[in-house]
Amino acid sequence: MILKMAWKNIFRYKKRTLVTASAIAFGVLFTILLDALVFGISNESEINILEYETSGAKIFAGGYFEKIKTLPMDFLIEENDSERITSYLDSKNIPYTKEIQTECEIYFNEDYFETSGSMTGILSAVDIEKSKEVFSLSQSVESGSWLTKEKDGEYCSGAVVGSWMADDMNAKPGYYITVQCKGRGGFTQTIDVPIVGIIHCPDAQINSSYIFMDIDYIDEMLSMEKAVTAIDIGLGGAGLADRNFKKFSSEIKKTDILNDSLELKTWREIQADILSVDDMYSLYTNILMAFMFIIAAVGISNTMLMSVMERKNEIGMLKAMGYSSFYIKRLFMWEGVSIGVVGCIFGCVAACVLNIPLSTKGLDFTSTLSNVSFGYRISGLMKSGWDIPGFIRVTVGALIVAGVAAFIPANSILKKEVADIFRKN
Repeated sequence: MILKMAWKNIFRYKKRTLVTASAIAFGVLFTILLDALVFGISNESEINILEYETSGAKIFAGGYFEKIKTLPMDFLIEENDSERITSYLDSKNIPYTKEIQTECEIYFNEDYFETSGSMTGILSAVDIEKSKEVFSLSQSVESGSWLTKEKDGEYCSGAVVGSWMADDMNAKPGYYITVQCKGRGGFTQTIDVPIVGIIHCPDAQINSSYIFMDIDYIDEMLSMEKAVTAIDIGLGGAGLADRNFKKFSSEIKKTDILNDSLELKTWREIQADILSVDDMYSLYTNILMAFMFIIAAVGISNTMLMSVMERKNEIGMLKAMGYSSFYIKRLFMWEGVSIGVVGCIFGCVAACVLNIPLSTKGLDFTSTLSNVSFGYRISGLMKSGWDIPGFIRVTVGALIVAGVAAFIPANSILKKEVADIFRKN
C-alpha cells in the first residue's frame, strides 16, 4: 500500500518530478560512462602490458629489481643460471624469452634523414623466435618486417623501432641509425644498424620509446658473455596471468632453480607504478560520483521539501488518524526512491546506448597522447568497457541517496505536534 501511494504521489507534481528525475538521470548517465571509460582503459592497459611490455613474470639477478627504473647493466643473470632456468622452462613447456634491456641514445643524420638529431630510447634485445611465444610484437609491425635471421647460427643486425619514434625521425625501413648504449662493465658501445621494421601497437610506451634488436647480436656487441638482464615468462592473458603465476611460483620454489642470486617478480610488482595510476583514476571517479550524488541529493531534498510544505495539512491529517511518524517518513522516503527509480531507468538506458559506440569505436586521442603520457599503457584510442558491477553500484547508490534526501525534510516537520502543523502562520 505504501509503495503504491508513494508512486502515485510523485505524479501529482509532474513538472517538479520530471526536473528532479532528469537531474538524477544526468548524474547516473555521466557517472556510469565515466566509470565504464576508466574500466575499459584500465583493462586494455593491463592487456597491453602483458602482450607487449612485461609478460606475466620476470626473473632478475639479485639487486636488479631495486634499480629497475634505471635499467642497470651491473646485475646480470649469468650464463650458467640462465641455462638452468631455460632448461626448466623448456621441460614444463612454459613460453619464455631471454632479454637484455638498457637505456640508449639514438642518432640519425642527413645521409638518410631530412635532418640530423638524436633521441633517448630503450634498447630491448630479445630472442627473435622465442619472443613470439611471449609477446605480440612481431604481429604489430606496420611497415618492413620483424627481426629475422638469414641463416641458422647467424644473428640479425637490424632494428625494429616504435612508430612514434619513427615519425619523429621521419624514418623508413632501410634507413640507418646509430645506437649508443652501455655494455657489460660500463663501456660505451656505438652500433650502426639499419631499420628493418617499424612497429605500431596499442602500447604507447612501445611506440614512443622502444627499439628491438636480436639478443645474439647485442650479446656480441656489448660483450655480455651470454649474460642477460632478465628472462621474460609468458603466463597467459590478463585473466590468467595472476592465477598462473601463483602455480608457477609455487612449483619453481620447490626446486633449486631460484638460488639466492635470483629474484622472481610478477608483472604487478614490475608495473606497480602504472597500476597505482589506475587506483588514482578510480579514486577520482569515486570523488566525481560523490559530487554527482550530492547534486542529486540537493535536487531531491528540495523537491521533497516543497512537497512536504504543500502537504502539511495532509501530514497533519495522517498523524491525527493515528499513522505513526515512522510510517509518514517512509512514505516520503519511498516517494524520493520512486523519483530516483525513474531517473535511474532513463540514466541507465541512455548510458548503455551511448556506451555501445564508446566500447566498439572508442575515442581517438592518438595525436594528443603521442606527446603526453597520462600513465596508462594505451596508444590513444580509448574504449570503454561494460563494468556491470560498477553500473549496479552507481544505480544503488543513487537510490540510497534519493531515499535519504527525501527522509530529511519529512523528518523536520514531523517533529511538530498535530496542532502546530495545522496552525496558520
